[in-house]
This record gives sequence, structure tokens and C-alpha cells, in this order.
Amino acid sequence: MKQLIRSIKEYCVYHYESIAVAENITSGCLQMLLGSVEQAGEYFQGGITTCNNHQLSEQLGVDPIASDRKNEVNLSLTIEMARKVALQFNSEIGLAINGCVSNAEGLYEPAYAAIVRLNKVIYAEKLVPMAKAPSAVPVEYAQRLIRILADKLMPGQEELAHSTAAILEPLS
Repeated sequence: MKQLIRSIKEYCVYHYESIAVAENITSGCLQMLLGSVEQAGEYFQGGITTCNNHQLSEQLGVDPIASDRKNEVNLSLTIEMARKVALQFNSEIGLAINGCVSNAEGLYEPAYAAIVRLNKVIYAEKLVPMAKAPSAVPVEYAQRLIRILADKLMPGQEELAHSTAAILEPLS
């Protein structure tokens, strides 16, 4: 995973682009991963982690009508999060993961992810967890979105994006 993040960093630095993140269900995992490489500030502007839709509205200025129901999430709200965080952090690329724990087993559904580049949606999809342990799902979602970002930015680098089979690999 670390080498993949380094490749994303090199791509962004070479293309004078930066990344910003908005997340809630992943509790800061995306920010932790993107910030884990040396001199991360060269490409990663930072992000915001919120735990409810009220804070999404307050911090990112997302449509309060779309976010007024306590635990409602949807793909259009997630796309708006990606656009707004890119704008707020003056970044070319915005990543967003939005979701909630919706049942007693804590399966983190529904959840949605979006990537916006230069204000255009390059990825938007509902996420379904593969991990069996609920505590592993936030890291799984964050790592999955990083792999998707790498594939979207560097489509010729597929072997790099898929070089590790494990979902929850160490950062080393």
C-alpha cells in the first residue's frame, strides 16, 4: 500500500495536482494513509472527518436538505462531499467516503465513495464490505478507494495497484 501511495504522490507532484479528503465512515483512515508517505504535504492538502450529516453541512457546506436526516447517506451527497472538499482545500482531486453503521452487526452499509478530479466525477459507487470483522471495514474502504484512485490516475499501472492480494495489508 505504501508504494502505491508513493506512486500517487509522484503522479500528483509531477502533474501539479493535490488531493483533499472528506470522510466519515472511515474515521480518518484515508487521511492517515495518504499522509503516511514522506513529505505528504507536497500532494496532500488534508481533509475533514465528520460523524454526522449536520457537521457535513456545517463544515463542507453541503446541501442541508440532502443531509438533514440523521443517518441518511446517498451517492449524490458523497459526490457533493468530494467536490466541496476539493474546493475548500484548493485541490484538484477530491475523495469522499460516506456511510453509516446500519445494523446490529455493524456492517457499515450503506456506504458510498466518490472521486472528483477538476470538478468532474471520475468514480462514484456504492461500497459493499468484503471484510468479515466490522472493525476492519473502515481500513478496507480506505485502501480500496486509494487503489481505485491509482487506477483512475495511472491506468497503465494496474499491476502496481493490484500487486498485493490482501485487503488489510500493513503500511510498511
